[in-house]
Amino acid sequence: MSEKQRQLERVYVEQKMTESNIALLRQQIDLVEAVLRDYRTGLHVLAEMESKEDGETVLMHVGGRIFVRAKLVSPHMVTRGIGSNIRIEQSIEDAKKGVQDAITRLEKQKEALTKEYNKHVAYMAALNAQLQNIAAEMHEQGEK
Repeated sequence: MSEKQRQLERVYVEQKMTESNIALLRQQIDLVEAVLRDYRTGLHVLAEMESKEDGETVLMHVGGRIFVRAKLVSPHMVTRGIGSNIRIEQSIEDAKKGVQDAITRLEKQKEALTKEYNKHVAYMAALNAQLQNIAAEMHEQGEK
């Protein structure tokens, strides 16, 4: 095996690893975006709840395009999951602050993941160019 063939093989392996990392980062970005959408929806609902009164009937979305009519018992207090199946009861204002803090953290996480993703994409482009150069050099030298 010639030096160019070894170099081609090494760059090809690096390219495949980078491709795998890009796919993984894309999945992580997509997951963070989905969680962000969920939190933003929750923040919007909390803002809507601020204007509701005890005993008011509302149409609540329960998922899967299904809605139920519900009578509000205590619209100014909510139960919020904080992780590990732990839920706390708090005021809408406190819940909004908690959700906004989570959104801020997720946006920073998405920004970091996107930056890493873009770095890998640029590296992949450089690897592709390197592969093309090596292949062209091998072709000129008559190697296969």
